[in-house]
Amino acid sequence: MSRRAAMAAAVAVLTLALSGCVGIPADSDPIPVTVVEEESLADAGIEIEALAPRAGQQPDEVVRGFLAASASNIRSRPVARQYLTPQAAQTWADEARVTVIERNAPAVPNPEGTEVTLTGRIIGRVDENGVYTAADEQLRLVLSVVRINEQWRIDNPPPGVILPIEDFRRAYVQYNLYFLDPTGTKVVPDPRFFLSGSVARANSLVEELLDGPSLFLFPAVTTEFGPDVALRSNVQEVRDIEVSLIGLGERSPASLQGLSAQLIWTLKQLSIAQLTLRSDGQLLTVPGVGGVQGVDDWQSYDPDFVPANAVGHYLSEGAVWTAEGQRIPGPAGEGAYALAAAGASAEQTRLAGVSNSAAGSTLLIGDYGGVLAPALTGQSFTSPAWAEPTQEVWTVRDGSEVVRVPAGAQPQVVTTSDLGDRGPIRALKLSRDGTRAAVVVGRAGAAGLYVARVARTGSTVQLSGFRPLAAGLRDVVDVAWATSTQLLFLASDPADDRSKPWLVSVDDAVLAAPRSDNLPDATTGIAAAPGRPALASAAGTMYRLDGTTWITLVPGQPFFLGTAPFYPG
Repeated sequence: MSRRAAMAAAVAVLTLALSGCVGIPADSDPIPVTVVEEESLADAGIEIEALAPRAGQQPDEVVRGFLAASASNIRSRPVARQYLTPQAAQTWADEARVTVIERNAPAVPNPEGTEVTLTGRIIGRVDENGVYTAADEQLRLVLSVVRINEQWRIDNPPPGVILPIEDFRRAYVQYNLYFLDPTGTKVVPDPRFFLSGSVARANSLVEELLDGPSLFLFPAVTTEFGPDVALRSNVQEVRDIEVSLIGLGERSPASLQGLSAQLIWTLKQLSIAQLTLRSDGQLLTVPGVGGVQGVDDWQSYDPDFVPANAVGHYLSEGAVWTAEGQRIPGPAGEGAYALAAAGASAEQTRLAGVSNSAAGSTLLIGDYGGVLAPALTGQSFTSPAWAEPTQEVWTVRDGSEVVRVPAGAQPQVVTTSDLGDRGPIRALKLSRDGTRAAVVVGRAGAAGLYVARVARTGSTVQLSGFRPLAAGLRDVVDVAWATSTQLLFLASDPADDRSKPWLVSVDDAVLAAPRSDNLPDATTGIAAAPGRPALASAAGTMYRLDGTTWITLVPGQPFFLGTAPFYPG
């Protein structure tokens, strides 16, 4: 069954200096290990050669040689197949999946030398479509070895390859495929892993793009490439790239623009200069750009777009202030509503806030700088989040009920059927493209971080597919979207129980600890936005990240008292 069929059946830059990758702290519970480093995102284009088997190698040496040769980035891994029996070499499906392990697995032969057992810790898997899933499991694999022409060879290799982290980083590189949000106005990244050093990167990217989004993202996005669309010829990786398609048929201007945006955003990761499209061999003219498209033609689809005038905000004594140390205009800036939390729309034209009293909590919504009106009541609300570009306010009422308030419409409950009984929802933040939600769930002191998709079917909206991120970290207290593929969050460090900022990718392949120099332990709030400095509240005081040090919001002025920082959107 194709992935499209399977999905149809199943469904019917942050300004941070990283201190390095997170390893396994001594005397603490294991935490996820980064399987991608920043420099690994740049494909060096170098082939990784493997060593062929030598005569006289013992069973354990053959197994270790096979594992080392599996780390080659040459397609089909011909050298690794030399460690297998002839029949196994023909049938081994090396591209079925990648199992990422913490370090080299010990290879222990049995007394007869006919079996070799591998043990280790599995920290992640990559499926045949390049989708990474974090794991924390024990590896125990028994490989059978037999004598072929007086040499030991493996006759039961598992599907796929088993790679230690370091080998995986060398052999694979991560790119994003780009699909469309439900409004068709923003592209949405879908991270995938590909063999590094490939001369067919452009062709591989387009093939995977045509094949559709990952199973996780499928219900939340759309694509302009239907099941009948295919490549007419291979895509050559050159600066002036041409993509020739068949099966497009007649398309509306909006459809042509959408598919062009998907292609441009996906392929410009390879440093192309321009794109030419052909349909059934004929040059395709796209409304608004013509026959030749530049890499900047679809900037309006940017999932990380932040308006130039967008500034950070925080609360002080119930009033909303900007990170420039100024009250915002209107009653909210004067503290008229005694707000405990707030959030602004991306264009900074609308504002939502939470006001607490002895009788309970009220969600207020109105114009930025204007009067806020009650929209919901309850015992408690999480900080309001704005869904862009649908202009909805999202919040969690009483720790369990996710509610969205569409512009000009009645509040609606969002289904969260597969969240289970993990505990109360303590925070919910939406990605700027509106297709993912970061959620902090669990009791105080033990809350974890999850990512879920926002699936829309007509007027029904569902939050589903909850996946844990950085599962080894606990006591998560707040989270913010740093970019469309990265989350900045606060959690306790298992090494010293200190609450500190962490950075994690949406697929859990990256976990890193930004520098926290000068940031107190009692950090309770975090805010981030693409191209903007991170903000944090600690011990009732506001901080801004400047390089590697957390400093006062306004250089030359004292620290400002405040909590609950946020950026618009």
